[in-house]
Amino acid sequence: MIKNLFFSVVFFVLLSLVFVSCKKEKPSVSGPITLEAPIKESKVYKLFSGYSDKDMFEASGIKYMGDHFYVVFDNTYKVASIQQSLVPYGVANILSGGSISSSNYEGVAYDYDGSPNIYVVAENQSHNGQYSPRIYKYDLTLHEGDSAWAPYSFTSSFKNKGFEGLTFYHRNNKDYLLGLSEANGNIIVMEANGSDWKYISTMPFPQSMAMNDYSDIDISETGAIAVTSQESSQLWIGKLSGTDWQLDGEGTLYTFPTGDENGNVGKGSNVLYGNVEGVSFISDSQVVICSDKASSDQPYYQTFKEQSISIFSIPK
Repeated sequence: MIKNLFFSVVFFVLLSLVFVSCKKEKPSVSGPITLEAPIKESKVYKLFSGYSDKDMFEASGIKYMGDHFYVVFDNTYKVASIQQSLVPYGVANILSGGSISSSNYEGVAYDYDGSPNIYVVAENQSHNGQYSPRIYKYDLTLHEGDSAWAPYSFTSSFKNKGFEGLTFYHRNNKDYLLGLSEANGNIIVMEANGSDWKYISTMPFPQSMAMNDYSDIDISETGAIAVTSQESSQLWIGKLSGTDWQLDGEGTLYTFPTGDENGNVGKGSNVLYGNVEGVSFISDSQVVICSDKASSDQPYYQTFKEQSISIFSIPK
């Protein structure tokens, strides 16, 4: 009887260990992954000769191509071409275009198919009783060419939340622009139609990865998609389906690093990157972002990263 009791106790102990082990191995839902400190970073004004911290560079969109960053600003019609090295006052860093006044520019895309062009989108303009984004075409010398209306409209209640980002994609011998809706993260697919654009589809942003707002979009030639959020200080990276205009899976959410009240990354829990307005892939393992000017109601420590360009590594 004692022998039977001994084996019964051993059996129940082993069973309990197996149960506890299974509980520990049960997968749990993880939160966003925090990015490390930027590899390289610079205030925009430091990249051009003749400017100071008194000059405003409210960066709103960025695109990497050919060792340069093309940057647009919502407070000027000028477009920037900046060396990837972010050399201070670099002679190859140029500003070209129109006047320094409110442009409403919010995104920039690079057309790499055939003769290369740059497309810049103004978030919303009054058009036929509603509000539609306006798409401007530039050549690589940053001279403005044609423009066209985006085939998508917003009501007056969303006149300040139109296209917050723009990216180019070439698929099945056709050229497309993808516009990002600031309010809900919807991705609007538009196909080139002569000098105009026609609506093709809308890709909803994954609700399980929802952010507080949506500030820019980029897509790589391999179909990787990046979307940023200014209010959430986050970056989402997903994948485009290889067969249709759908997202392949939920993707991965990243949080930009926090820091102390003096803007030092990794030394506190304050949100430093509170004005992320642009994003572009450099490679599958690196992105570059640009930041807008902090508003007067934001904490002072967020001014350390405002109006800047920052390069981050993406964890594997």
